[in-house]
Amino acid sequence: MHNIRWGDLQYVLAVANEGSLSGAARSLGVNHSTVSRRIDSFEYRHKLRIFHKLSTGYKLTVEGQKLLESALSVESTVRELEHKIFGQEMKLEGTLRLTTTDALSRLVLGPHLAAFHRLYPKIQLELSLTSRRLDISHLDADVAIRPASELSMSLVGTKLSKIAFGVYGAPSYINGLKSKHPLKSASWLVMYRGSASLQVSELISDEKIVMKTDSFESLILAAENQMGLAYLPCFVGDSSRSLQKLDMEVEQHSTDLWIMTHKDLEDSARVKAFFNFMKEAIKSDRNRLAGLDN
Repeated sequence: MHNIRWGDLQYVLAVANEGSLSGAARSLGVNHSTVSRRIDSFEYRHKLRIFHKLSTGYKLTVEGQKLLESALSVESTVRELEHKIFGQEMKLEGTLRLTTTDALSRLVLGPHLAAFHRLYPKIQLELSLTSRRLDISHLDADVAIRPASELSMSLVGTKLSKIAFGVYGAPSYINGLKSKHPLKSASWLVMYRGSASLQVSELISDEKIVMKTDSFESLILAAENQMGLAYLPCFVGDSSRSLQKLDMEVEQHSTDLWIMTHKDLEDSARVKAFFNFMKEAIKSDRNRLAGLDN
C-alpha cells in the first residue's frame, strides 16, 4: 500500500475541477506535461484509474469520484489548518522568543523591552540571555539581537549599530603596569574563543590569561577586582565607575550589532512588530554603543 500525498491530490482536484489538463495547468501555474505526468504517475502508483480520457476532456471514473470526495475532505482540513496558522501569525499576540547577551539586556535593551510590552501587551516575551549563539537556523529562538560579522543564508536581519571595543582595567592595576609595555606585562581576562566577536589575541600569550568566561559581566567584576585587563565593548566598560579605558589604538576595534530572524519567520506579525520597534528604539543608544559618548 502506498501513502497518498497531498501534493498529488491537488493535481487530481485541479483536473476534476477544470475538466482538462490545460485548464488544470493554468490553475496550478505549471505546464501541461507536468499535470499529465503527475496524474499518470498517481494512477500507476496506486493501480487506480481516476479519469476517462475522452476527446471532450477528462471525466472521473467511479473510483475517481470516490477519491475526489475524500480529496475534497482533505482539502477542507488543510485549508482550515492553513487559515488557523496564518491567522495566529498575523495576530499581535502570543509568544516571541528573544535571545541576546546579558550585557545588552541589562545595559541597553531593558527599557526598550518594557516599552515594547506597553505597546504590545498581548505578546509574551521569552528572553534567553546567553553569549552562546542560539541556532536560529534551527528555530531555537525567533529573534536574536547580538554582534555578528555576517548572517548565514537561512537568516535575515538588519544592522542596528556599531559596537566599539576597548581595553579596560582598574586604575590602580593600570598604574602598576610597566609603563613601556603595559599590555605585554598585564594579566588578561578574556571571553572563551568563539563567544565574543572580537579578541586581542595578538597581544596576549596563553600564560598571561588568568581567566576565561562566557560573560562580559564576569569580565567587569574580575577587572574591577584588579585581576587584569579586559577587552570589552565600550558600552560595557564605560558602565563601570571602577574601570578606566586605556588610551590606545586596538586593531579590529568594532563590530556590528544585528537584529536577526529565520527567513521562515520574517512575515510573522510579532517578528515584524518587534523588528520595526527595535530599529527605531535603538537609535538613542547608537552613540553609546559606538563608543562616541563622552
